[in-house]
Amino acid sequence: MSPPPSDRVATSAVEWAGRFHSQAAACDELGSPLYGRLMRLLAEDCRAEGSTWSVLRPHAALRFGQAGPLRLVGAAHRLALVGRAPSWAACLPSCGGVVPDDDAELGDAWAALVAEHPVELDAGLAREVQTNEVGRAAALAYGALLAGLPDGVRLVELGCSGGLNLRHDRYEVRLGSLRLGPPDSPVRLRPEVRGFADPGVDPDVGDDARSAGVPSQGAVVERIGLDPHPVDVTDSEGLATLLSFVWPDQPERIARVRAAASVAAEVPADLRAVVDTADALSEVLAAPAAPTLVQHSIVWQYIPVDQRWRITETLEEAGRRATAAAPLAWLRYEPDEWGRTRAALWLRRWPGGGDRLLAHADFHGRWISPVPA
Repeated sequence: MSPPPSDRVATSAVEWAGRFHSQAAACDELGSPLYGRLMRLLAEDCRAEGSTWSVLRPHAALRFGQAGPLRLVGAAHRLALVGRAPSWAACLPSCGGVVPDDDAELGDAWAALVAEHPVELDAGLAREVQTNEVGRAAALAYGALLAGLPDGVRLVELGCSGGLNLRHDRYEVRLGSLRLGPPDSPVRLRPEVRGFADPGVDPDVGDDARSAGVPSQGAVVERIGLDPHPVDVTDSEGLATLLSFVWPDQPERIARVRAAASVAAEVPADLRAVVDTADALSEVLAAPAAPTLVQHSIVWQYIPVDQRWRITETLEEAGRRATAAAPLAWLRYEPDEWGRTRAALWLRRWPGGGDRLLAHADFHGRWISPVPA
């Protein structure tokens, strides 16, 4: 049996060219014409074993799921954001620049960047992508609502990055007429709702009607993030790191990260640097019983293969200890196995609950399509 796409390893320039073309298609689909064009240019430069391949070659054994193309352009974006690469910044709207209309001009600017900063790009390829997309918080908040946990929730996130989505209960979320979170939040999420307006909650009821059988968002009392390289978003260097992985021609996403960082400065979270996510999660879940929600979003592919089944085993073991007073829920926002152009939001709850598909959603949270219960 061949490994899943996220676990495959490429070693040749031709194979890496294919990865760049694949990422180009994803960037086109997710609304970044700049990165769509750039990825195709890098694919051809890689195929010709040009300067792009010279930077990539030492990292050629990266798994597909480790997102090498995004590591590379993220490192380049960071150089521009912090003022180290003004010529490249001149091509990026996020830095006040203008995207060149001509592919040759864009390619020349990239080649100059690689020539000037090979060491920094090499270092960037050794770092994980920090996928802290705030738009996903709308679906996560919706999933937390349907989990129906009582107050006193311990919220745990795997692959938390900067922990921005650990604060999803502090963002204003509108799904049709369903409203979640504080209305005065600087983060306002209004994804397009497709299909059923709401499978399990009457969207027309307010908070005063929650006692009538509608699930409520359990109040969060503890926020724990587990990540090999957590980012302090209250620090300018940390914020630059997160912003570098946001695509530079998508200003609304950049604005969301900045707004979420302002919320993070007011809402503390315990972000823990971990070597083994499964071991760290086992330690967290061994703490005194409390209502607990474990969540992750577009992270599974980055977790080493041997840790994935151990994470699942850890959750199932903790689920067997869960009680009605201290339930456990597992919320996953990951690529849909039956439709790779979308994500699927799954919820498993203990005691007594099986897996439930809650919704399909856009990878960046632009839309959500709830699935009827």
